[in-house]
Amino acid sequence: MSSRRPQSSEQTIARILEVAEEQFRRVGYAKTAVADIARALGMSPANVYRFFASKAAINEAICEKHFAEVHGLLRAIMAEDRPAAERIERFVLELHRYNKTRCVAERRLHDMVAAGMEENWSAVERHIAALHEMIAELVADGVRRGEFAAGTDPVEASNAVCTACTGVLHPTLIAQFAHKDLEADARRVVRLLLRALACPGS
Repeated sequence: MSSRRPQSSEQTIARILEVAEEQFRRVGYAKTAVADIARALGMSPANVYRFFASKAAINEAICEKHFAEVHGLLRAIMAEDRPAAERIERFVLELHRYNKTRCVAERRLHDMVAAGMEENWSAVERHIAALHEMIAELVADGVRRGEFAAGTDPVEASNAVCTACTGVLHPTLIAQFAHKDLEADARRVVRLLLRALACPGS
């Protein structure tokens, strides 16, 4: 009789995601089927489907994990004891570097995220909404500190920053312009935006 204890649902889900990500990275998202993931796990496809309705659902959960990782990095920047303008600049630059390193240099990971964006998965939408909310928090803090003009709408300002920085933050665009120094472009764009937000005379 085996003494091996059965895994909990949480452990099984974590294992499915771990093995699926390994398969996506090694073979590629498009070339990996749920049957391949099940085979690598030593279980039936039907058992995988008990936890995830589709391959897309598995990938969505993997993307959620990576988004949580970058959100932690950005939240740490937000918590730093420095002017809001400096934190916004660091926020944009670090997000650019993360996307370039994890979503462009690691081509397989980029394919996973790109697939998510094309299918408008809710994980991607929540990620974008979270970025907007974090920038809005930083703008609001800048207004409270007197760095940014009184009456500045943090939500509108955040939308403007995110829209203006799309070209240096979107993984697909970063990949298309890999030959350019987009980090320098990101710094120029965000500094121009910060000057527009600054209090008159500051």
